Amino acid sequence: MFLSFGGYWLMTAILLAIALLTFVLFYYRRTNPPLSKGMRVFLGILRSAAITLLLFSLAEPVFSYLLVKELPPHVAVLFDNSESVKNVEDFQTKREVLKWLSENPFPGEVGDEFIRDDYRFSDSIETLDDTLGFDGKRTALGDCLTNMREKYSEQNLQGVIVISDGLVNSGTNPLKAASELSVPVYALDLGPQRSSNDVRIVRMTHDEVGYAGRQSQIEVEIESRGYDGLSLPVRIRSGSKTLATEDITLTGGASRQTRTIDFVPPEEGIRTFSVSLPKQSGEELTDNNVRSFSMKILKSKQKILVAAGYLSWEVTFLKRVLDESEDFDCDLSVFDRSGKLRTTPFPQSPDKLAEYDLVILVDYSPSILASKGDALSSYLSSYGKAVFFLLGAEFARSTPSGPLADLLPFEFASPPTLRQDGDFHLRLTKQGEYHPVMQIAETASRLQKQWDDMPPFEAYVTAGKEKPGATVLAVHQNPDFGGNLIPLVTINRVEKGKVLTTCFVPLWKAEFLSKGRGGTGDEYRTFINSCVRWLVTTEDVDRVRIAPDKSVFKSGERVTFSASLLDESYQAIDDGSVILTVIPDSATTSDTLISSMVRIAPGKMKTDMHLLDHGNYSYSAELIRGDKTEAKISGRFVVEAFSLEEETLYETEDLLREIAATTGGRHYPISMLDSLLTQADFASGELRSRKEYPLANHWIIMLAVLLLLSTEWAIRKRMQLM
Repeated sequence: MFLSFGGYWLMTAILLAIALLTFVLFYYRRTNPPLSKGMRVFLGILRSAAITLLLFSLAEPVFSYLLVKELPPHVAVLFDNSESVKNVEDFQTKREVLKWLSENPFPGEVGDEFIRDDYRFSDSIETLDDTLGFDGKRTALGDCLTNMREKYSEQNLQGVIVISDGLVNSGTNPLKAASELSVPVYALDLGPQRSSNDVRIVRMTHDEVGYAGRQSQIEVEIESRGYDGLSLPVRIRSGSKTLATEDITLTGGASRQTRTIDFVPPEEGIRTFSVSLPKQSGEELTDNNVRSFSMKILKSKQKILVAAGYLSWEVTFLKRVLDESEDFDCDLSVFDRSGKLRTTPFPQSPDKLAEYDLVILVDYSPSILASKGDALSSYLSSYGKAVFFLLGAEFARSTPSGPLADLLPFEFASPPTLRQDGDFHLRLTKQGEYHPVMQIAETASRLQKQWDDMPPFEAYVTAGKEKPGATVLAVHQNPDFGGNLIPLVTINRVEKGKVLTTCFVPLWKAEFLSKGRGGTGDEYRTFINSCVRWLVTTEDVDRVRIAPDKSVFKSGERVTFSASLLDESYQAIDDGSVILTVIPDSATTSDTLISSMVRIAPGKMKTDMHLLDHGNYSYSAELIRGDKTEAKISGRFVVEAFSLEEETLYETEDLLREIAATTGGRHYPISMLDSLLTQADFASGELRSRKEYPLANHWIIMLAVLLLLSTEWAIRKRMQLM
């Protein structure tokens, strides 16, 4: 037992105690009325004891003692229950041996020598209370050994026996986990793997994004055993349609070959493709002949209409940038001031207008544009398209009204004006720092400086305060208006459609003057391309994103979802909840999985749907704030039949031998089962635990002080002491 003091006041408390006790002795040397010496001593003891206890508490005393408990030795036996065990040589015989081991003592095992705890493991560990099914979809030996360390933290674990084929494909490093156990690990090796004839697709490498109607590539790695010299077709399919076929001549001998295959995605959207090899005679495993992968397929060319009230350098520079990109197909429609039509006619109906993915309106007069307001409104709300307004001097000649005013992000409390009060640069808002439209620098730290290094702009259009729901990405702070922030780049939604509005001119000089000063003018091109690409992207990737972490999961992989949630001001949503529903294609009502996503950071959520059977799945997610559903998102993903158990990350013999050698255990093949326990020494141990009880401010001390002082006070009152 020990008494220690944890505070900094110990010496101070001792000195105070001496001083106060001296004062108490002096105080009770004489009393009025006089008391007997015995009574004075008793009262002095009461007060001294109270003072001593208070100062004792001030020194933060801690009472501690050590408990020593004799613990019997435990040995944990881990039986590998993963699918890969089925592929070891002479599996049926070894299966019977494992069944016998799980039901009987080990050869040479003495009943009271140690306590044996049996477990089965694959991706996790559980008590072995029934037969081994060898159906685990992945093997995470490292995680299971770490679990052993935590499970036996207060018990006398003397050793671990791992009975496994040694194939590990998931989780933490088993060597590191074994060394942290601080006990010997004995490995009973079930290998080697059976050398059966097999052709399998090992890995695939491909771009995440492709374009409909344009060539994409995938690199496929193939491993073959037993089919030397055989020529097989490798097929790329989308559904039942074959997109590409390439023959490969197998080299066999477990060697791996790589082929790069060209294919053309036929349709845009998130598409799932398959790579397949035909099944061969005598091939036992066929799930690994087919692999799936997913790509985001974009429209090969976005059709854009550039419309302006007059020809200008703004139109010329803009059109040139768009024409340089193979991703854009650009038409030009220009009216002169008299209203006579030039170039491509501006579509008058929403259906004709909807043939374009984006309409760019360069400094159009509201009076001329008013007749097109209904068509533009339908183009945005019904077709979910996009409009890019570049406001300038012509726009400031009149105030927009009707449907046109509804599309723009400003309230127009007063007529718009063009102001020229000195050169200026754009200042990014907090939202603008993260929005893809404003990203013209390689790093976030250089973004504002990159905008400051551009040639200054000369004028801007004041169009009033932004509407609720609109997001300002860049501003100009005008000292003549009391330092008010003038919105210069603003985005807003019109139902399903996107609108982007710029209010500063001339934009084209950002390239022209930059090149004149020896620069490249790339900032102008990057800004235009960023604006256009964000506008033609059909999904709103910036605010609410809820999706699986992969489009294609392997059998045995945990299916996980992530959510990124931002409000209309691009601030993290912390008061919302996300309900996720996952349904397999061949589903009954009982197969539906519902999960509430868990917040991991401001505006970030995750959920784990655990292991799902292979097949095709659909999902839907709802973002709920209060009693309102703010967003609904749906999509699809695939769990392919190819299992993690078919990917060997460690060679069997090397891994088990190294684990045993690292921990001071031994490695045995299954044939040496009788020798497993001959050299093991499992001794009893002690569990030492230190118990501590802080006494500072303890209620017993406080009660004792109160009783001592109360007793002193009662006696003094009865004796009528002054």
